[in-house]
Amino acid sequence: MTKDFINAYSDLLSLGSADQYEDEIYEIINEIKLFDNFSFDEVKCLCRYMQCYAAPTDFKILNEGDCGDYLILVLTGNVSVVKSKSQNDVKFIGLMGVGSTLGEMSMIDGCPRFASCTATVPTDFAVLTRESFNDVLLQMPRLGNKLLITLLQTVSARLREAIENPAPVFSSIQYGALV
Repeated sequence: MTKDFINAYSDLLSLGSADQYEDEIYEIINEIKLFDNFSFDEVKCLCRYMQCYAAPTDFKILNEGDCGDYLILVLTGNVSVVKSKSQNDVKFIGLMGVGSTLGEMSMIDGCPRFASCTATVPTDFAVLTRESFNDVLLQMPRLGNKLLITLLQTVSARLREAIENPAPVFSSIQYGALV
């Protein structure tokens, strides 16, 4: 486990290894078009590399600007994603629900977090670290490459969406009412 990962969730209730929830995770992933080519056995394998956590409402799951070498898979609940424009202005990027991945850009490119992600309701999530992802790539290259392609498609789709439908900028006072 990485230091960033351990420090970020030390206050949360650990739900343990994701392989305890493989049936639920498969049902969630099975509903997502990008993951529709993943078999139950592939999801089961991925679950062995992830840890699950329960976050209360208003818990900041990812913090813009922080180092991050892991991604989040939302299992229950909703997560608000915002990007700071200035000290008093934030851009609401979106509300991410069950099956959404968060933080994949930082896990892939090693750059600081692009946006902050906060649970808007109690939210359970699974964490895949870069170290675990590298283990998947080494130990199961076909599955690792499949996951990598899926993550790149996710990033690409989000980039296209952001360009085609830019979100408005809200002041921090206005934003408080959105969550």
